[in-house]
Amino acid sequence: MLASMTSCLSWLQAPRFRRSTTILSALILTIVTIVLLVNPASDLKAIGHSKPVSEASGTGYPRCSDRTDANITYPLESWREAAETKFGGLIDDKFTIAMSTFHRPRELHRTLNTLLSTKIPSLHEIVVIWNNFDEKEPDSFVSEYGVVVRYRKPTRDSLNEKLWPDPKYKTKAILLSDDDVYYRPDDLEFVFQMWRNFGRDRMTGALARCASALPSGQWDYNFCSQKEHHDVYALILTNLAFTHIAFLDYYFSDDPAATKIRNYVDEAFNCEDIGLNFVASMLTGSGPLLVRASGQYVNLDPSGGISRQTGHMEARSKCLNVFADAFGCMPLVDEASAQEAAYKIFT
Repeated sequence: MLASMTSCLSWLQAPRFRRSTTILSALILTIVTIVLLVNPASDLKAIGHSKPVSEASGTGYPRCSDRTDANITYPLESWREAAETKFGGLIDDKFTIAMSTFHRPRELHRTLNTLLSTKIPSLHEIVVIWNNFDEKEPDSFVSEYGVVVRYRKPTRDSLNEKLWPDPKYKTKAILLSDDDVYYRPDDLEFVFQMWRNFGRDRMTGALARCASALPSGQWDYNFCSQKEHHDVYALILTNLAFTHIAFLDYYFSDDPAATKIRNYVDEAFNCEDIGLNFVASMLTGSGPLLVRASGQYVNLDPSGGISRQTGHMEARSKCLNVFADAFGCMPLVDEASAQEAAYKIFT
């Protein structure tokens, strides 16, 4: 503020204005002195800085990063130690695809055929979560390139089942996906290595979304702003996202917040992906990582699906606020889209 005030005074004291503004300059300096007396030095950082919208107060919840309670945002080092203690014995240099399907045989057939048509060095297994409850699941098989394709039929109709930390998983990295979207095989190995090097502490995937605070303090789910300097995102959708199995494990824990999230997902039949993003950011204090690879991911875009239903965005916004209430604050962390390009340059 003082710098801008000095600049203003310098402009006012230019030769053609000097004589006519002597009194005005003295008056401005007097006002500045009064302001500094009212706002002591310890509060100078607050002068001239309004609170960002993302930290708006009101009837909603502030970001967890504003809180000092250690039980809100856990240190990253503690998360890594706990994850390694529990899952250190799993394979680190390969990944598993957990693919959810529901009565879309054409999309499932195309996606599986594409992923199995060529050798993907680090792909260990594909597990198809078979939600066709009125049909028997197909038999498991091994592909031409040695990839096991296993079908798992859940015991109940719940979106949470896709996030279940299957005890049969052999890898730390799980690529969550749906039957209608996939990375091209030539890109999948690259994306996995991005996860290994930069993303194992965060959700890492192809489709990003935003969570913005309204002036009321409530949170709004949206497709993110395309305006300059607003290229941030806070969530990665789990229809194509790498996650550490430890996030899935915590999502299914007895933690009261995680339990409340799972119950609400069953009640609303929506938002399991938002819930997992909450868990990941709460545990690590880190935001997600957007990685689209060299080519665009493939989205078969079927006409059906929850996201096509009327009121979908409003329902997703409600999930943000229900989950923030569960944690007592908003754990999601904004990340800049430019980060993706930087990672590609340096790798």
